[in-house]
Amino acid sequence: MASGCWESEQAPSCSTLSGDSVQSMRRVFVRRHLAAGSRDEEEEGGREEQCGGPASASRGGMQCPPAYSREALAVEGALPLPPCNPPPLANKKTPLREHRRDAQRLVLQYVVPCMHAYGLCIVDHFLGPRMAEKILQEVLALHLSGKFQDGALASPKSGNSQAIRGDKIVWVEGSEPGCENIGSLLKRMDRLIMYADGKLGHYKIRGRHKAMVACYPGNGTGYVRHVDNPNGDGRCITCIYYLNKNWDSKLHGGILRIFPEGKSYVADVEPIFDRLLFFWSDRRNPHEVQPSYATRYAMTVWYFDAEERAEAKKKFKNLAGMTCYFIYTILLCILWYCGFHIINYVGINSYGLIQQHSESENGFL
Repeated sequence: MASGCWESEQAPSCSTLSGDSVQSMRRVFVRRHLAAGSRDEEEEGGREEQCGGPASASRGGMQCPPAYSREALAVEGALPLPPCNPPPLANKKTPLREHRRDAQRLVLQYVVPCMHAYGLCIVDHFLGPRMAEKILQEVLALHLSGKFQDGALASPKSGNSQAIRGDKIVWVEGSEPGCENIGSLLKRMDRLIMYADGKLGHYKIRGRHKAMVACYPGNGTGYVRHVDNPNGDGRCITCIYYLNKNWDSKLHGGILRIFPEGKSYVADVEPIFDRLLFFWSDRRNPHEVQPSYATRYAMTVWYFDAEERAEAKKKFKNLAGMTCYFIYTILLCILWYCGFHIINYVGINSYGLIQQHSESENGFL
Protein backbone atom coordinates (compact mmCIF):
# COMPACT_ATOMS: atom_id res chain seq x y z
CA MET A 1 0.00 0.00 0.00
CA ALA A 2 1.32 3.42 -0.92
CA SER A 3 2.46 5.62 1.90
CA GLY A 4 -0.05 8.11 3.25
CA CYS A 5 -3.06 5.83 3.01
CA TRP A 6 -5.03 4.76 6.02
CA GLU A 7 -4.17 1.19 6.84
CA SER A 8 -7.18 -0.97 6.09
CA GLU A 9 -7.53 -4.46 4.69
CA GLN A 10 -10.26 -3.30 2.31
CA ALA A 11 -8.60 -0.06 1.26
CA PRO A 12 -7.43 0.01 -2.38
CA SER A 13 -3.96 1.11 -3.35
CA CYS A 14 -3.59 4.87 -3.60
CA SER A 15 -2.02 4.42 -7.01
CA THR A 16 -5.37 3.26 -8.39
CA LEU A 17 -7.24 6.38 -7.32
CA SER A 18 -7.79 9.66 -9.18
CA GLY A 19 -5.52 12.54 -8.16
CA ASP A 20 -7.49 15.53 -9.47
CA SER A 21 -9.06 16.43 -6.14
CA VAL A 22 -5.73 16.09 -4.35
CA GLN A 23 -4.13 18.48 -6.82
CA SER A 24 -6.98 20.90 -6.18
CA MET A 25 -6.45 20.61 -2.44
CA ARG A 26 -2.76 21.32 -2.97
CA ARG A 27 -3.39 24.36 -5.19
CA VAL A 28 -6.11 25.79 -2.99
CA PHE A 29 -3.60 26.40 -0.22
CA VAL A 30 -0.51 27.08 -2.31
CA ARG A 31 -2.16 29.75 -4.42
CA ARG A 32 -2.07 32.47 -1.78
CA HIS A 33 -0.79 32.52 1.76
CA LEU A 34 -0.53 35.34 4.22
CA ALA A 35 2.83 37.04 3.99
CA ALA A 36 5.16 36.55 6.95
CA GLY A 37 4.67 39.09 9.71
CA SER A 38 1.11 39.92 8.69
CA ARG A 39 -1.37 41.26 11.20
CA ASP A 40 -3.92 39.29 13.16
CA GLU A 41 -6.34 37.34 10.99
CA GLU A 42 -9.46 38.98 12.40
CA GLU A 43 -8.01 42.43 11.74
CA GLU A 44 -7.19 41.37 8.20
CA GLY A 45 -10.76 40.24 7.60
CA GLY A 46 -12.29 43.52 8.74
CA ARG A 47 -9.98 45.50 6.53
CA GLU A 48 -10.49 43.30 3.51
CA GLU A 49 -14.22 43.94 3.62
CA GLN A 50 -13.60 47.68 3.46
CA CYS A 51 -10.69 47.53 1.02
CA GLY A 52 -12.49 45.18 -1.37
CA GLY A 53 -9.87 42.44 -1.21
CA PRO A 54 -6.33 41.90 -0.06
CA ALA A 55 -4.78 43.08 -3.30
CA SER A 56 -6.61 46.43 -3.33
CA ALA A 57 -4.90 49.74 -2.81
CA SER A 58 -5.68 51.74 0.32
CA ARG A 59 -8.94 53.71 0.29
CA GLY A 60 -10.21 56.56 2.35
CA GLY A 61 -6.97 56.84 4.27
CA MET A 62 -7.19 53.19 5.40
CA GLN A 63 -4.15 51.03 4.81
CA CYS A 64 -5.22 47.77 3.18
CA PRO A 65 -3.77 44.41 4.29
CA PRO A 66 -0.49 43.21 2.79
CA ALA A 67 -0.67 41.17 -0.39
CA TYR A 68 -0.81 37.42 -0.18
CA SER A 69 2.34 35.63 -1.21
CA ARG A 70 3.60 32.27 -2.35
CA GLU A 71 6.89 33.01 -0.62
CA ALA A 72 5.14 32.57 2.73
CA LEU A 73 5.30 28.83 2.05
CA ALA A 74 8.98 28.89 2.85
CA VAL A 75 8.13 30.35 6.24
CA GLU A 76 5.22 28.03 6.94
CA GLY A 77 6.82 24.94 5.53
CA ALA A 78 5.20 22.59 3.04
CA LEU A 79 1.58 21.75 3.76
CA PRO A 80 0.88 18.03 4.16
CA LEU A 81 -1.05 16.35 1.38
CA PRO A 82 -4.36 14.60 1.99
CA PRO A 83 -3.86 11.01 3.22
CA CYS A 84 -5.13 9.48 0.02
CA ASN A 85 -6.45 10.43 -3.40
CA PRO A 86 -10.24 10.19 -3.73
CA PRO A 87 -11.45 7.09 -5.53
CA PRO A 88 -13.20 7.65 -8.86
CA LEU A 89 -16.98 7.59 -8.65
CA ALA A 90 -18.56 4.67 -10.46
CA ASN A 91 -20.46 5.18 -13.71
CA LYS A 92 -24.05 4.23 -14.51
CA LYS A 93 -23.12 0.71 -15.59
CA THR A 94 -21.52 -0.04 -12.25
CA PRO A 95 -23.72 -2.05 -9.85
CA LEU A 96 -25.33 -0.07 -7.03
CA ARG A 97 -23.31 -1.99 -4.46
CA GLU A 98 -20.07 -0.78 -6.06
CA HIS A 99 -21.42 2.78 -6.25
CA ARG A 100 -21.95 2.74 -2.51
CA ARG A 101 -18.61 1.11 -1.82
CA ASP A 102 -16.87 3.82 -3.86
CA ALA A 103 -18.76 6.53 -2.00
CA GLN A 104 -17.86 5.02 1.36
CA ARG A 105 -14.23 4.75 0.32
CA LEU A 106 -14.24 8.38 -0.82
CA VAL A 107 -15.50 9.47 2.58
CA LEU A 108 -13.29 7.30 4.78
CA GLN A 109 -10.04 7.71 2.87
CA TYR A 110 -10.38 11.29 1.70
CA VAL A 111 -13.21 13.48 2.99
CA VAL A 112 -12.89 12.65 6.69
CA PRO A 113 -9.07 12.96 6.81
CA CYS A 114 -9.18 16.24 4.90
CA MET A 115 -11.81 17.68 7.22
CA HIS A 116 -9.77 16.80 10.27
CA ALA A 117 -6.50 18.05 8.77
CA TYR A 118 -7.65 21.24 7.03
CA GLY A 119 -11.26 21.91 7.98
CA LEU A 120 -12.33 21.62 4.35
CA CYS A 121 -12.35 19.12 1.50
CA ILE A 122 -12.67 19.44 -2.28
CA VAL A 123 -14.05 16.67 -4.50
CA ASP A 124 -13.74 17.39 -8.22
CA HIS A 125 -15.73 15.66 -10.99
CA PHE A 126 -18.22 14.59 -8.36
CA LEU A 127 -21.07 13.51 -10.63
CA GLY A 128 -19.51 13.56 -14.08
CA PRO A 129 -20.31 15.95 -16.95
CA ARG A 130 -23.63 14.41 -18.04
CA MET A 131 -25.28 14.47 -14.63
CA ALA A 132 -23.80 17.86 -13.78
CA GLU A 133 -25.18 19.27 -17.03
CA LYS A 134 -28.68 18.01 -16.18
CA ILE A 135 -28.51 19.73 -12.79
CA LEU A 136 -27.26 22.93 -14.39
CA GLN A 137 -30.21 22.93 -16.81
CA GLU A 138 -32.65 22.54 -13.91
CA VAL A 139 -31.00 25.45 -12.09
CA LEU A 140 -31.15 27.59 -15.24
CA ALA A 141 -34.85 26.75 -15.58
CA LEU A 142 -35.42 27.83 -11.98
CA HIS A 143 -33.64 31.09 -12.69
CA LEU A 144 -35.64 31.77 -15.83
CA SER A 145 -38.88 31.05 -13.96
CA GLY A 146 -38.31 34.13 -11.80
CA LYS A 147 -38.28 32.19 -8.52
CA PHE A 148 -34.97 33.61 -7.32
CA GLN A 149 -35.11 36.35 -4.68
CA ASP A 150 -32.53 38.57 -3.02
CA GLY A 151 -30.47 36.70 -0.45
CA ALA A 152 -31.57 37.63 3.07
CA LEU A 153 -29.36 38.20 6.10
CA ALA A 154 -29.63 36.19 9.29
CA SER A 155 -29.83 39.38 11.33
CA PRO A 156 -31.77 42.50 10.28
CA LYS A 157 -29.25 44.55 12.28
CA SER A 158 -26.53 43.77 9.77
CA GLY A 159 -27.34 46.81 7.65
CA ASN A 160 -27.79 47.10 3.90
CA SER A 161 -28.12 43.52 2.67
CA GLN A 162 -27.17 44.42 -0.90
CA ALA A 163 -23.84 45.78 0.31
CA ILE A 164 -23.17 42.58 2.26
CA ARG A 165 -24.38 39.91 -0.14
CA GLY A 166 -25.37 40.30 -3.77
CA ASP A 167 -26.74 36.88 -4.65
CA LYS A 168 -30.22 35.77 -5.67
CA ILE A 169 -31.46 32.57 -4.06
CA VAL A 170 -34.22 29.98 -4.11
CA TRP A 171 -34.81 27.14 -1.62
CA VAL A 172 -35.27 23.66 -3.10
CA GLU A 173 -36.17 20.30 -1.55
CA GLY A 174 -35.38 18.29 -4.67
CA SER A 175 -38.85 16.79 -4.92
CA GLU A 176 -40.40 19.66 -6.89
CA PRO A 177 -41.38 19.15 -10.55
CA GLY A 178 -38.39 19.86 -12.74
CA CYS A 179 -35.90 19.29 -9.90
CA GLU A 180 -35.46 15.54 -10.14
CA ASN A 181 -31.73 15.69 -10.87
CA ILE A 182 -31.21 18.18 -8.07
CA GLY A 183 -32.92 15.64 -5.84
CA SER A 184 -30.48 12.95 -7.02
CA LEU A 185 -27.56 15.24 -6.15
CA LEU A 186 -28.94 15.81 -2.67
CA LYS A 187 -29.29 12.06 -2.16
CA ARG A 188 -25.64 11.62 -3.16
CA MET A 189 -24.60 14.29 -0.67
CA ASP A 190 -26.73 12.69 2.04
CA ARG A 191 -25.09 9.33 1.43
CA LEU A 192 -21.59 10.79 1.81
CA ILE A 193 -22.56 12.51 5.05
CA MET A 194 -24.17 9.31 6.30
CA TYR A 195 -20.89 7.45 5.79
CA ALA A 196 -19.02 10.23 7.61
CA ASP A 197 -21.39 10.31 10.58
CA GLY A 198 -19.62 9.41 13.79
CA LYS A 199 -16.22 10.11 12.24
CA LEU A 200 -16.35 13.91 12.24
CA GLY A 201 -15.59 14.60 15.87
CA HIS A 202 -18.49 14.66 18.32
CA TYR A 203 -21.12 15.46 15.70
CA LYS A 204 -24.19 13.26 15.29
CA ILE A 205 -25.68 14.32 11.98
CA ARG A 206 -29.39 13.56 11.75
CA GLY A 207 -30.76 16.10 9.29
CA ARG A 208 -30.12 18.97 6.94
CA HIS A 209 -31.55 22.20 5.62
CA LYS A 210 -33.24 22.58 2.25
CA ALA A 211 -30.80 23.25 -0.56
CA MET A 212 -30.09 26.91 -1.24
CA VAL A 213 -29.53 27.52 -4.95
CA ALA A 214 -27.67 30.81 -5.33
CA CYS A 215 -26.82 32.96 -8.33
CA TYR A 216 -24.43 35.90 -8.38
CA PRO A 217 -25.53 37.82 -11.49
CA GLY A 218 -22.02 38.84 -12.56
CA ASN A 219 -22.28 42.54 -11.78
CA GLY A 220 -19.35 42.58 -9.38
CA THR A 221 -21.31 41.55 -6.30
CA GLY A 222 -20.09 39.07 -3.72
CA TYR A 223 -20.63 38.18 -0.07
CA VAL A 224 -18.47 39.78 2.61
CA ARG A 225 -16.59 37.74 5.18
CA HIS A 226 -18.96 35.88 7.49
CA VAL A 227 -19.52 32.67 9.44
CA ASP A 228 -22.40 30.36 8.53
CA ASN A 229 -23.12 29.34 12.11
CA PRO A 230 -21.73 31.90 14.57
CA ASN A 231 -24.32 31.32 17.31
CA GLY A 232 -24.79 27.57 17.64
CA ASP A 233 -27.88 27.07 15.46
CA GLY A 234 -27.00 23.43 14.79
CA ARG A 235 -25.29 23.68 11.41
CA CYS A 236 -22.02 21.76 11.49
CA ILE A 237 -21.11 20.93 7.87
CA THR A 238 -21.47 23.27 4.89
CA CYS A 239 -21.62 21.45 1.57
CA ILE A 240 -21.44 23.44 -1.70
CA TYR A 241 -21.81 22.14 -5.25
CA TYR A 242 -20.64 24.39 -8.10
CA LEU A 243 -22.09 24.59 -11.60
CA ASN A 244 -19.92 27.05 -13.54
CA LYS A 245 -18.49 25.91 -16.86
CA ASN A 246 -15.24 27.32 -18.21
CA TRP A 247 -14.76 29.42 -15.09
CA ASP A 248 -11.60 31.53 -15.07
CA SER A 249 -11.11 33.21 -11.72
CA LYS A 250 -8.60 35.67 -13.17
CA LEU A 251 -11.35 37.02 -15.43
CA HIS A 252 -14.54 36.15 -13.58
CA GLY A 253 -13.50 36.45 -9.93
CA GLY A 254 -16.02 34.71 -7.69
CA ILE A 255 -13.49 32.81 -5.57
CA LEU A 256 -14.67 31.48 -2.23
CA ARG A 257 -11.92 32.50 0.18
CA ILE A 258 -11.82 30.60 3.48
CA PHE A 259 -9.86 31.95 6.45
CA PRO A 260 -9.18 28.86 8.63
CA GLU A 261 -9.17 29.86 12.28
CA GLY A 262 -5.73 30.21 13.82
CA LYS A 263 -3.92 29.66 10.50
CA SER A 264 -1.64 32.03 8.64
CA TYR A 265 -2.91 30.85 5.28
CA VAL A 266 -6.18 31.08 3.42
CA ALA A 267 -7.90 28.69 1.02
CA ASP A 268 -9.05 30.02 -2.35
CA VAL A 269 -11.68 27.73 -3.84
CA GLU A 270 -12.63 28.33 -7.47
CA PRO A 271 -16.33 27.65 -8.20
CA ILE A 272 -15.66 25.30 -11.12
CA PHE A 273 -18.15 22.96 -12.76
CA ASP A 274 -18.98 19.70 -10.94
CA ARG A 275 -16.91 20.57 -7.85
CA LEU A 276 -18.13 19.60 -4.37
CA LEU A 277 -16.79 21.39 -1.30
CA PHE A 278 -17.15 20.54 2.39
CA PHE A 279 -16.11 22.72 5.33
CA TRP A 280 -16.98 23.27 8.99
CA SER A 281 -19.91 25.68 9.38
CA ASP A 282 -18.87 27.24 12.69
CA ARG A 283 -16.34 29.93 13.61
CA ARG A 284 -13.44 27.76 12.47
CA ASN A 285 -14.06 28.82 8.87
CA PRO A 286 -14.92 32.48 8.24
CA HIS A 287 -15.26 32.90 4.48
CA GLU A 288 -16.23 35.32 1.75
CA VAL A 289 -17.34 35.23 -1.88
CA GLN A 290 -15.20 37.63 -3.85
CA PRO A 291 -16.86 39.86 -6.49
CA SER A 292 -18.14 37.87 -9.46
CA TYR A 293 -17.99 39.26 -12.99
CA ALA A 294 -19.82 36.40 -14.66
CA THR A 295 -22.99 34.57 -13.69
CA ARG A 296 -22.04 32.23 -10.85
CA TYR A 297 -24.21 29.31 -9.67
CA ALA A 298 -23.80 27.29 -6.50
CA MET A 299 -25.96 24.97 -4.44
CA THR A 300 -25.45 24.93 -0.66
CA VAL A 301 -26.68 22.43 1.90
CA TRP A 302 -26.14 22.64 5.67
CA TYR A 303 -26.12 19.50 7.79
CA PHE A 304 -27.22 19.64 11.43
CA ASP A 305 -25.66 18.21 14.55
CA ALA A 306 -28.63 16.65 16.37
CA GLU A 307 -27.72 17.81 19.87
CA GLU A 308 -26.85 21.40 18.98
CA ARG A 309 -29.91 21.69 16.74
CA ALA A 310 -32.22 20.45 19.50
CA GLU A 311 -30.67 22.91 21.94
CA ALA A 312 -31.02 25.75 19.43
CA LYS A 313 -34.70 24.92 18.87
CA LYS A 314 -35.24 24.82 22.63
CA LYS A 315 -33.64 28.24 23.06
CA PHE A 316 -35.69 29.63 20.19
CA LYS A 317 -38.88 28.19 21.65
CA ASN A 318 -38.11 29.66 25.07
CA LEU A 319 -37.24 33.01 23.53
CA ALA A 320 -40.43 32.96 21.46
CA GLY A 321 -42.43 32.07 24.57
CA MET A 322 -40.86 34.90 26.56
CA THR A 323 -41.47 37.31 23.70
CA CYS A 324 -45.12 36.27 23.42
CA TYR A 325 -45.55 36.59 27.19
CA PHE A 326 -43.98 40.04 27.14
CA ILE A 327 -46.21 41.18 24.27
CA TYR A 328 -49.26 39.65 25.96
CA THR A 329 -48.48 41.50 29.21
CA ILE A 330 -48.06 44.80 27.39
CA LEU A 331 -51.35 44.30 25.55
CA LEU A 332 -53.14 43.56 28.81
CA CYS A 333 -51.71 46.72 30.34
CA ILE A 334 -52.80 48.73 27.31
CA LEU A 335 -56.26 47.21 27.39
CA TRP A 336 -56.54 47.79 31.12
CA TYR A 337 -55.41 51.38 30.76
CA CYS A 338 -57.69 52.06 27.81
CA GLY A 339 -60.56 50.13 29.38
CA PHE A 340 -60.26 52.05 32.64
CA HIS A 341 -60.44 55.38 30.84
CA ILE A 342 -63.27 54.22 28.59
CA ILE A 343 -65.29 53.01 31.57
CA ASN A 344 -64.48 56.18 33.44
CA TYR A 345 -65.45 58.30 30.44
CA VAL A 346 -68.69 56.36 29.87
CA GLY A 347 -69.52 56.52 33.57
CA ILE A 348 -69.05 60.28 33.82
CA ASN A 349 -71.03 60.95 30.67
CA SER A 350 -73.77 58.54 31.69
CA TYR A 351 -74.06 60.27 35.06
CA GLY A 352 -74.29 63.62 33.30
CA LEU A 353 -77.03 62.39 31.00
CA ILE A 354 -79.00 60.89 33.89
CA GLN A 355 -78.69 64.10 35.87
CA GLN A 356 -79.72 66.14 32.84
CA HIS A 357 -82.75 63.90 32.28
CA SER A 358 -83.72 64.15 35.95
CA GLU A 359 -83.51 67.93 35.92
CA SER A 360 -85.60 68.02 32.75
CA GLU A 361 -88.34 65.94 34.37
CA ASN A 362 -88.35 68.15 37.43
CA GLY A 363 -88.88 71.24 35.29
CA PHE A 364 -85.53 72.81 35.80
CA LEU A 365 -84.88 72.88 32.04
